[in-house]
Amino acid sequence: MRESLTDYIIAMLLSGKSSKTFHMIIHEREFAKYKKGSVRVALSRLNKKRYITNSKEGWKITLKGKTYRNKIWLYSYLSSPFNKNTPSNTIISFDIPGPQRATRDWLRNQLKIFNYKMLQQSLWLGPGPLPDEFLKRLNELKIRDNIKIFKVKK
Repeated sequence: MRESLTDYIIAMLLSGKSSKTFHMIIHEREFAKYKKGSVRVALSRLNKKRYITNSKEGWKITLKGKTYRNKIWLYSYLSSPFNKNTPSNTIISFDIPGPQRATRDWLRNQLKIFNYKMLQQSLWLGPGPLPDEFLKRLNELKIRDNIKIFKVKK
């Protein structure tokens, strides 16, 4: 998943670097592929949405900005620890309520990344055991109780 300029700016401000260091990094590495005008526009939009503020000390991320970044992070995808030859020995069944459509879509896409195959809409077969980071993410998204994981034995 390719991060946008907005994601880079939020991540940089969350890193706790000073404004001077932030600008130096913009020019030297992460933002070298972006035009200065694009960075200014992105900063302006983030400021307008109140994700960041600008003061004498420089750009600072707000509480709303931190919440925004955490939401983006929660819905980012994990890379698969499984190769294509890993045997399918795990069944996942889930029931995510309708209002959590984005979470349900994230889960389905993440299972596809893990080389799981859909048996039915909410029933998937694939390799296991599932990574701890994935299980932790399910807890952070508050959907772990909606998911059942079964080990398949031959």
